[in-house]
Amino acid sequence: MVILAVSTSAKYPSAALSKGGELLAFRIDESGLSHMKTIFGLIDSVLAETNTALPDVDAFAVDIGPGSFMGVRIGVSAVNAMAYALKKPVLPVSSLAALRHMTASSGAVAAIIDARNGNGYAAVYNNGRETVAPCPCIIKDITDALPEGAEIVGDCCGHYDICNAMLVLDEVAAIGVDSLKTSEAIPMYLRPSQAERMRK
Repeated sequence: MVILAVSTSAKYPSAALSKGGELLAFRIDESGLSHMKTIFGLIDSVLAETNTALPDVDAFAVDIGPGSFMGVRIGVSAVNAMAYALKKPVLPVSSLAALRHMTASSGAVAAIIDARNGNGYAAVYNNGRETVAPCPCIIKDITDALPEGAEIVGDCCGHYDICNAMLVLDEVAAIGVDSLKTSEAIPMYLRPSQAERMRK
């Protein structure tokens, strides 16, 4: 199965292509340009590198957040549009679940995304199982409550891990394509956007 993965929830957007579970190409854009301006170039690049035509893609994977509100929206919209046009399935995964693949630890792993001012988004996994579902949090509260020896991944607490398209593919492999297949990805927004908060 050929899977095109897109990740836009973090600071740097990325795209990756796999076939039969093997990573064929990966691109990340660190230019600082908007995700809207770069994501389709990244997609074109991984397709060109692997001599793959877009209709040859069997499924489209995307991280649905939490993360940057606009970034998530761009990635989800792009993947939904391509999947709809080609009548192919969408494989949506949480950016926090994808981040847990930064470590091979079989113990407790906390995936935490920095949302500024001490706030974050977090989920906790133990031996591959989700023990704390994705939630908004005060980062210190989460880290203080972790069991001894727990590993932290994500862009908080001095770490600089971000979700990327390769991690999205890792999560697809961990869960299984058949468990993820859907016709449309829906963004995972755990907090109101800044614009919504300001309006209130």
